[in-house]
Amino acid sequence: MLLRRRALLAAAAAVTTGSLAACDLGGDPPAPKYDPTGDALMPLLTRTVALRDRYVAVLAAVPALQDRLGPLKDNHDQHVIALAREIGVPEQGPFPAPSGSPAVTGSAAPVPSDQAAALKDLGQLEKDARQDAEGACLAAPSYRAELLGSIAACRAGHGEVLA
Repeated sequence: MLLRRRALLAAAAAVTTGSLAACDLGGDPPAPKYDPTGDALMPLLTRTVALRDRYVAVLAAVPALQDRLGPLKDNHDQHVIALAREIGVPEQGPFPAPSGSPAVTGSAAPVPSDQAAALKDLGQLEKDARQDAEGACLAAPSYRAELLGSIAACRAGHGEVLA
């Protein structure tokens, strides 16, 4: 009787092991695919890239503003890096377009070559960008609030520098 029970258990174990191997249940499950285009911060990232690129264009058109605008552009470089890291996309781009919206490529308006006009243009863009970051901060989960609040505060300071 004891021999039969052992034989039955051994046979059951062999069948179960073979079944598990065939189904590959013993391996690691496949990692879920993450689509960064659906991340709520992707629109903010693409608009931040556009704002940074506008600074680059203004600095190319009005090099005399380098001392005043260079640090602000550098701040936006850091915002792009921080947002890309938070979303989980490469920091250098290219960044995927947010799902359901076209890619943002920067301001369509021509770049002013006059210092006063360039500062006014960037001042308005910074005001809009600050509101954008504030809205994202209020809508985001709490673990993202510190990053987004910091970006909003930085943009508010940029507005003061440009005024």
